Amino acid sequence: MKAPSPLDDASLPNSIPELEAQMALLEEERRACEADVRRLCETERPDEGICFAQEIHQARQRKLQLEVQKELRRVRINRLRLDANSVF
Repeated sequence: MKAPSPLDDASLPNSIPELEAQMALLEEERRACEADVRRLCETERPDEGICFAQEIHQARQRKLQLEVQKELRRVRINRLRLDANSVF
């Protein structure tokens, strides 16, 4: 399953449970990217001409994107909790 990928804070939901669910999906995909990088690094054989530099780079870039998206959701959750507490 593909994780949602909004690029800005305004497109994020205002529901903490929905944000937490999205964070779980993002974390799952981030772990898959880590596993891909590990697998690609382990199967590289530079002396035999078997290199996966581009694939490794793309997986690392995707992992960083997922970390940023997850952080955006964490910040939104904190803001929603702060707003809920300041109302009372």
